[in-house]
Amino acid sequence: MWSQEVLALSRRWLLIVLRERLNLLFSVLQPAVWLVFFAGALGGAMDPRAVGTGDYIAFAVPGIIAFTVVGNGVTAAMPLLFDKETGYLDKLLSMPIRRSSLIVSRFVFQMGMNSAQVVVILLVALVLGVRPASGPLGVLAILVATALLTLALTAAAMALACAVPSHGTFFAITGFASLPLLFMSNAFVPLSAMPGWMEAVARANPLTYAIDAMRLLVLDGWSGGVPLSLGALVVASALLLAVGVWQFARQTRERIA
Repeated sequence: MWSQEVLALSRRWLLIVLRERLNLLFSVLQPAVWLVFFAGALGGAMDPRAVGTGDYIAFAVPGIIAFTVVGNGVTAAMPLLFDKETGYLDKLLSMPIRRSSLIVSRFVFQMGMNSAQVVVILLVALVLGVRPASGPLGVLAILVATALLTLALTAAAMALACAVPSHGTFFAITGFASLPLLFMSNAFVPLSAMPGWMEAVARANPLTYAIDAMRLLVLDGWSGGVPLSLGALVVASALLLAVGVWQFARQTRERIA
């Protein structure tokens, strides 16, 4: 069954991570450390009139979540990349399993990992005095936005992993693009504080819509902007997923041929 294939492959990703428990521990805790030190350090320098609130930690929580998902998107594609280089992907493709289970299992695993990190970030934010204005249901909506963003960025990273000839090229491109992708969004400053050209680029960035939805849920509660931002995020995720699936199908078709 397809679901059994997905679960078996997801278990494989989990076992790989569990073999390096210190790596797992630091990966889960690192975003919370970013929140404490990064948001704490910048909070005193931010003008409340510019960011729209006097609580910069609450303002930065969605940015830290997006920062985490960007980093994990790159990490999510690494097993596929190394499986491709070592030939293990060819062994998987020779087995009587559906190709879709290979990428869906990666999405399932990555969404679980990112959700765990988001919960830790929100718990640390709670300790620091942040209370989401949208309540417990808003926390669930933040997890949904995180899952959609995870889907989008993991699909994009997996498409890149399929397209490049080696892991060196993959890390060169992702290393170059990751920070501009983050800073060309509203992660740490509002769009209204950006130069016009940067705001235009940020409005084409899927991160902006995920962050906007989460920020509204944290600061303002259930406003009309939440479904609009989530809708834009759904469209962006669907487009990037289509690109990822197309690239993966093309890569696997060529390897079998």
